[in-house]
Amino acid sequence: MRALRRSAKIAVITGAAALMAAPGMATPAQAAEGTFFYTRADTGAETFLGSTPTGPCVAIPGGARQATNDTDTDARLYTNSSCTSASRFLGSRESDAYAAPFPTFVKFG
Repeated sequence: MRALRRSAKIAVITGAAALMAAPGMATPAQAAEGTFFYTRADTGAETFLGSTPTGPCVAIPGGARQATNDTDTDARLYTNSSCTSASRFLGSRESDAYAAPFPTFVKFG
């Protein structure tokens, strides 16, 4: 009977420790530090993205004819909203020009 109680106590303590550690394992999305500038493919206007979160697929309004990734995080540019089309790599602190089909989404990280 003592062995059963001891085993149950160990299981409860181990389970509680695992639950306490779990929230620490999940990391919230971080923003790429810096600015992502681009020349709109539709109007030729110079603009930038106001938010550059790491992880999610972010829209590039108007598409990018030219882009400058002046952030501390590498980026991939896509032509679809699920960020699954053939991507174009744009490293941290790099610039590049694009031809049609222009990238319309970016994913940092």
